[in-house]
Amino acid sequence: MSTDLHTWGTTAELVGRELDLVAVQGRLQDHSARLITLTGAGGVGKSRLAAEAARRTAGLFPGGIHPLDLPACADLETALKHIDQIVAGTTRRTLLLLDGVEHVAAELAPVLAGHLTAAPALTVLATGQEVLRIYGEQVVPVPPLPTPGPLLAPDVADVQDNPAVRLLTGCAHAANPAFALTAENVEAVVDICNLLEGVPLVLELAARRLRLYPAQELRAWLQRGGDSHLPGPVDVPPRQRSTPAIAEWSCRGLSQGQRALLARLALFRHGLTLATAEKVSPLDAGETAVALEALLDRHLLTLEENPRTDSRLTMSRSIRAWGLALLDAAGAAQAAAARQAHARYYQKLLHTLEGRFQGSEQQRWLRAAAAEHDNVLAALHHLKDEHERRTAARGRLPDRDRPAALLERAALICASLYPWLIRGELTEGLRWFDATERALQDEGAEDGEEHGERLRARARLCAGAGVLAAALGDHDGAAHRHRRALDMYQRLRDPGPAALASARRGHALFRCGDRAAGQALLSAARTTLNVQGDTAGSAEAATALADVLLAGGESEPARALLERAERIQRQHGAIRDLARTLSTTARLHLHTGDEAAARAALRESIGLYESIDERTELPAVLELFALLLVRTAGQPQRATRLLAAAEALRSRTGATTTGADRDLLQATVTELRRQLGATLFATARAEGLRLRPEAMAGEALATAEPGRAEERSEAGALTPRQLQVALLVADGLTNRQIAHQLDIAEWTVVNHVRHVMRKLGCNSRVQVAWAVGRRQ
Repeated sequence: MSTDLHTWGTTAELVGRELDLVAVQGRLQDHSARLITLTGAGGVGKSRLAAEAARRTAGLFPGGIHPLDLPACADLETALKHIDQIVAGTTRRTLLLLDGVEHVAAELAPVLAGHLTAAPALTVLATGQEVLRIYGEQVVPVPPLPTPGPLLAPDVADVQDNPAVRLLTGCAHAANPAFALTAENVEAVVDICNLLEGVPLVLELAARRLRLYPAQELRAWLQRGGDSHLPGPVDVPPRQRSTPAIAEWSCRGLSQGQRALLARLALFRHGLTLATAEKVSPLDAGETAVALEALLDRHLLTLEENPRTDSRLTMSRSIRAWGLALLDAAGAAQAAAARQAHARYYQKLLHTLEGRFQGSEQQRWLRAAAAEHDNVLAALHHLKDEHERRTAARGRLPDRDRPAALLERAALICASLYPWLIRGELTEGLRWFDATERALQDEGAEDGEEHGERLRARARLCAGAGVLAAALGDHDGAAHRHRRALDMYQRLRDPGPAALASARRGHALFRCGDRAAGQALLSAARTTLNVQGDTAGSAEAATALADVLLAGGESEPARALLERAERIQRQHGAIRDLARTLSTTARLHLHTGDEAAARAALRESIGLYESIDERTELPAVLELFALLLVRTAGQPQRATRLLAAAEALRSRTGATTTGADRDLLQATVTELRRQLGATLFATARAEGLRLRPEAMAGEALATAEPGRAEERSEAGALTPRQLQVALLVADGLTNRQIAHQLDIAEWTVVNHVRHVMRKLGCNSRVQVAWAVGRRQ
């Protein structure tokens, strides 16, 4: 039915759409643009954007603006009669505003095309989750609002201008005037915006709950799936009153095959590749291609490009919840079979990738595996549930079936060791390794036997748990787990893995303070690994042994070991192991006074870690680089930022420093605070704490050489207006405040800030403030 423009859509403030609004207004001002379609997923604000653009350009349409909410019409025939009445006799430029063309696009398009041909003064602005496919149609995608993304230590100043945060906090304040974004709730607010994926309607629905709950409790409720119970206002169309309503409307009219495919893809957390979708589809290849295209056309799926790995199909939380409900509605047996197939797929995938994590294409495959982390967790939870089901039915299952699910889970966990290490998911990974090893041990005790397959699985789990414990800084726990793995491998008469477990145990004992025992174990294990032909294991043991020798002042034997390890790792393309060896080599150079060589080794090590998005070992090398800066480069602010960044990353991974390393870092921080003074030190530390992990390596690698100025020459390329904006950013003003002070549009400020960040090589407003302040 036709509605008044001022009540069409919603009257809430349009947030974060300044540039989109300019784009739509520009098309409406162009007389040659006869059909403009705003398209995007349900709840992204297409209707609101269209209504606001129409209001702002009302003077361009002397024939009037005629809104029509198609879903509110009794049927398509009624809607078409309304359109006929609006178009009839149109002689002056007229805007027909059609909301919700999805589900009727195929029938509406021919009629609309005829009207556009017959009435040259007619312009159509349509919104929908799919396009009309009429010749000359101009499509304007409307994505969700940008979210803050994962932040280690979010700060109010850093995120208050983010569109998703602005919308959530603005709506929360409207519902509860006492609500404000504070240092206490900023982390929860950021998590809520990320969790709800920046979808405006869902953010608004969640914000209403902030009149009842603190942000921290709302976050926990949403993490448990509470957004499927978010009620909306009664004065909006039924399709917008809750997240299930949004999803149900979006998925209306799907064919049986499309529904089946969507339900299967809903099992994949945070998406999947196109190749995976084709493999797991319940349809044949041709039907799958057609169904995927249809789901993409309707914005039920999104194809996200990633320059570092394969593109991924993703779906919103509300659509995924709808798909999982659809899967469960098909019956328990069918849902269980689909989840089992999902788990089997990741067992096979990780088993295939595991052998490639150490080869010449390590970078590619580690990234591919890390991208599947959430899917692997889903598979593990299914296998855990399956084992518990089989345990409950133990008396009714054949003996050969009893350990199957547990062994399958163990194999998947072991294959996931390197991705867990790369991502820094240490505590979670250690829990899975330890719990599964104990379950296997208990199962063997009940059966009264320890067959080879079960014992080997336990040995691999203990060995992996030892690696994770060492990464966390629990060297006592690492030594204990490697001791158990060594015992099991010896019972299996498998000397290669036994020698590697012994080498890792030796390094753990050294870290616990027993240097003599550690050196003896590492020397013997390295010899055995050489005899076994395990060059990768031998290189790892050589680097660890060099670490022990350096502690005893034996630099030349350590140098020989490191050079050999480096040759092997370069030859094999073992990026992570090579980065660790280069870090130890840098410590050797520092020990011998060759600071330039130490600097070069550390820069390469940091670059290698960055190339695989490594999170676990990066903090240690950043700390070493910061110590080098303090010694040689006279850059205390950058050193402070790097130490703070490493601290923040350690807090995320759970890794800790111990003994002399911790004492040295604490002494360095004390000295930096003395050099810089309380205010400058606090500023630099705050900047470091807020660095994103992907920006930490860049911060280190951007360091000027000793004796050279650190100023960014790019700052000289700022225009006078850009410099003016940058200085106001440095003063802590928001985009809105800058726009008011300079009497320019807020979207213009956003554009200037983007150019400033690019020219200065900055990733945040804090870095802009620091860079501009430094060059003054």
